Amino acid sequence: MGPMCLVVAFIVTAAGLCAQIPGRMPLPQDTLIIFEPAEPLLNNVDGKRYAKDALGLDILFSGSGWGVGMFYHHKIVDNVTIFGNFAFTPRRNTDEFENVWYGSIPVVADKVNRLFMIPMTVGINYRLFSETLQESFRPFVSAGITPTIILQTPYLQNGIYYEFFNSFGYMSSYTRVGGMFSVGSLFGNPSDGNVMGVMIRYYTIPFGGDGIESMRGSPITNFGGVFLSLSVGTAL
Repeated sequence: MGPMCLVVAFIVTAAGLCAQIPGRMPLPQDTLIIFEPAEPLLNNVDGKRYAKDALGLDILFSGSGWGVGMFYHHKIVDNVTIFGNFAFTPRRNTDEFENVWYGSIPVVADKVNRLFMIPMTVGINYRLFSETLQESFRPFVSAGITPTIILQTPYLQNGIYYEFFNSFGYMSSYTRVGGMFSVGSLFGNPSDGNVMGVMIRYYTIPFGGDGIESMRGSPITNFGGVFLSLSVGTAL
């Protein structure tokens, strides 16, 4: 009985050893394999670096005509930006049409001066609804103080007509201080490097005294008004 038991034990042990492939380590019963992709499957949106500065051009339109300007923005904290801008735009308070002739030149009857203003605004901009709206639509409100240079050039005075460029040789200038309030929105993703926006600006720029005439008998005492502005620029 003793030798027979040893033979059976040897056979069972040998069968277990044959299950292993020679030259290879035995595989574990439970194997966990972790694959790491060569590139992230999702972009890390929170990790993007958004530019804090922007510089560009403004195109303005009002009842006085077209104007142009420049702007600069600097983000100081989330949703709050300080800005500076200036513009050059004509200013009048009534419609002006060339309805009479001065010799062979069509002119505006009763117009005595050409008026222009250069508002230079420094202020603060606050973004609205940042928690609920996407980055591609960023509405805001802003307000600022507006030192303004007002230019007066003669048009038709004492029977003399002054051509546009020639009239600047007889120019008078004035400096006034006012304010600006605006609402609008920026569009596009700020990480793309482009800045585009539209806004409605309201300026109040009191001139004081009797004002200045563009049209005879209709002086302008406040050079403010409503302006529609289109901004195009680049993030820095």
